[in-house]
Amino acid sequence: MTKIPSAGLDLRNYFLFWKDVIALTGKSEMTIRRAIKRNEFPSPVKLFPGGRSVAFRQPDVYLWIEGRWSADGGK
Repeated sequence: MTKIPSAGLDLRNYFLFWKDVIALTGKSEMTIRRAIKRNEFPSPVKLFPGGRSVAFRQPDVYLWIEGRWSADGGK
């Protein structure tokens, strides 16, 4: 069995947190929350089962910024 090294795993390389998304988009948290509700912005994901911490997938946010993100995943 191959072990995956986790010591170098940094969630900040793949996920963006609320403050990051607000800074990148220039939108307020409430504006982003409304857009999520309307399926116009990528939804955050839970980082840990049963936990309250959420973050946004970095690729989804950058696609949204470029105007190429779609709620159906491009289908």
